Amino acid sequence: MTSAKGSLAWALRVTVPVAMGYLPLGMAFGAYSVSLGFAPYLAPLTALVVFAGSIEFLLVGLVAAGAGLAQIAVTTLLVNARHVFYGFSYPTRLLRSPLAKLYGPYALTDEAYALITSGVRPTTERELMLIQGVSHLYWVLGAAVGAVAGGLIPASWDGFDFALTGLFSLLFVGAITAATQRTRILVAALASIGVGLLLPHDLFLLGAMLCYALLCVLMVKRPRTHRGAPAPESGV
Repeated sequence: MTSAKGSLAWALRVTVPVAMGYLPLGMAFGAYSVSLGFAPYLAPLTALVVFAGSIEFLLVGLVAAGAGLAQIAVTTLLVNARHVFYGFSYPTRLLRSPLAKLYGPYALTDEAYALITSGVRPTTERELMLIQGVSHLYWVLGAAVGAVAGGLIPASWDGFDFALTGLFSLLFVGAITAATQRTRILVAALASIGVGLLLPHDLFLLGAMLCYALLCVLMVKRPRTHRGAPAPESGV
């Protein structure tokens, strides 16, 4: 199989970093989905149709808990709102065919975006679609393997219900370590948790996320200034 740029072998090679994340995380999603009582085929089907990474963990959890459609929709919007900003540097000029124009934005994930904008930098529609398509395949394959493996694990084994909490805890630790305003972020997170605890149990996640999003917007609008230094004037 040729490894020339734009070939399938080339796409498999350049997306190895994506595979290193998608395959094990997809397997965790598949096993987690089965542990909640969903049929094994639903994990790879969800990975194929939804393809939204961390929100899929939330999705199966919310569905299993009987959450309403509005709650699921708002939660998905809050978690994946960052993708709106990816469009500013995503190479939409390469998308020529109607299918590519639909699939390109749909299959735009964090890892694919990083690869496209700062790593491989595709120059043709075929290269772009191969990168995103192969990345999508990794996620579906991981979910399928995890669903099968999860079905073989005895029901007496505990811990899968903590998978989502563990995943987001690790993501939070990584994010807070790299942040420059750790104190303000921690205060906002604790305040949001407090607000969520005041709400009914089924609205905890939605209320806490809305509160945190609002506090983040306020922090951006009123950035911290150095002591004794005036706040920067807004331009016209």
